[in-house]
Amino acid sequence: MNWFARNVLLIHVLVLVVALGWIHGGTRAELLVPVVPWLALMILEWLLVFPQARNAESLADSRERVWRALVRDPLTYLTLVLGTLLAIPLFNVAAPPVFDAAAQQWSIPAPPFKGLPYCVNPDQHAVLLLWFLPVCVAALAVKHGLLKKSKRILLEAVCWNGAALAVLGFVQLGTGTTDLLWLTPMKSYFFSSFGYPNFAGAYFTLTAALSYGLWFQSFTEAKGLAAVDTGMADRESTLAVTHRLLLPAAFCFVAAFASLSRAAILLSVLVFASMSLLMVLAVWSRLQTSARVIVLCSLFAVTVGGGASVLVLRFDSLRNEIREITLSAVVERVTGKNHYHARVARAIIGDYPYFGIGGWGYPRYQPAYLTPEEEKRMQIEGGANVHNDALQFLAEQGFVGFGLLVAIALTLGLPLLWQAWRLGRSASAPQEASTVGIIQPPDSFLGRIPAPLIGVWAGTTATLCHAMGDLPFRSPAVLIIWMMAFACAPGWLPTLRRRS
Repeated sequence: MNWFARNVLLIHVLVLVVALGWIHGGTRAELLVPVVPWLALMILEWLLVFPQARNAESLADSRERVWRALVRDPLTYLTLVLGTLLAIPLFNVAAPPVFDAAAQQWSIPAPPFKGLPYCVNPDQHAVLLLWFLPVCVAALAVKHGLLKKSKRILLEAVCWNGAALAVLGFVQLGTGTTDLLWLTPMKSYFFSSFGYPNFAGAYFTLTAALSYGLWFQSFTEAKGLAAVDTGMADRESTLAVTHRLLLPAAFCFVAAFASLSRAAILLSVLVFASMSLLMVLAVWSRLQTSARVIVLCSLFAVTVGGGASVLVLRFDSLRNEIREITLSAVVERVTGKNHYHARVARAIIGDYPYFGIGGWGYPRYQPAYLTPEEEKRMQIEGGANVHNDALQFLAEQGFVGFGLLVAIALTLGLPLLWQAWRLGRSASAPQEASTVGIIQPPDSFLGRIPAPLIGVWAGTTATLCHAMGDLPFRSPAVLIIWMMAFACAPGWLPTLRRRS
């Protein structure tokens, strides 16, 4: 089998990730339609026809292995059920709420088939199919169709793509353009390919965390301190190779600040601080005194360098955003107590608890739930969203749809957490010979956890926290990186012996 046939699945998944990131963060449906559905279909085809084969495994054997794994994986059935649930409203369309001027009240028409999922605008609702189905198909492809080495390559490529988008943002700031990608005029602030600063902030916070975790893994491998050796670094590696991932980590951290997203600024600082602490603790007991001094000085230099870099990026605007990061502001944004969006969303959920009101139904139903005083201060720019992903998905997809989304996330996240827990408690060697193996089991629980897993958990948790006060998961670019992080993370997990 030639190189292209062996890697055709990896290439198509990476192209999908790049496309969603560069096409306005995946938020321009009219631009996604000619690209994303076909990419998803090709990924599915290559998953079934050309999955990557293990050593001494024929293509037929690899297909049989992948098909068997797909049949046994709950994610397969959750994806099928979610696709069906999102497709039904396209054929069960209700008219949007209408205000009766004579009666001075709102009338909400019922859909043709009561009790089934419905929507008020099939074109807008269909956007959800462009978001979730390709991402779930890509997750299945990475989970079952790629070998561990390819999963590691894919996640590193994701980080470099983030760095390229960060550079794009810096160049746009430097040129002073008011056109996104020098093509689309924008009235408000934007960064990189993202028209909404909070999308950019969430994206770069996540990719920065992933890059930082991958860098630490490469660094500890080169120093012989890694709990798990991937074979992708050695002590003979040059400094450029060993520390190559510091570049995307630095670019993405600075880009999170340059997005001028207050949530991203706060979360990126917390991610950097917590990851630095955890990763230093993981290797601290095995470091000599001189090495400890070098590590602490390096972290200090990175912190100072990052702060100095931020100073040249719209300092006045950045300073104003940082000043508004207060505990009361965070609590207010998360609870939504001083705005009507959270109350309206909860009211809609109470009236349509099972299947919701369909994709992008919230802005159509919102006016019918506003009080006269709220109408006077109705939000125009950005008012089509609740700015709380959980509440908006509950309002538009109901508990059934939202439950499926949560189940998909848990299907990817919980097995990874369980494997990491077993790895942390185990001091044994892998059961089978593999390119990934424990080289010297450290004494501490934390020391046995591969650094990329720390990056995955830190980055994905930051996105979840961001979603409590905004809408990062309504950007497919953020959504697919979030899913790819979990799907690729097992690439750093060895196979452990089962206890008898």
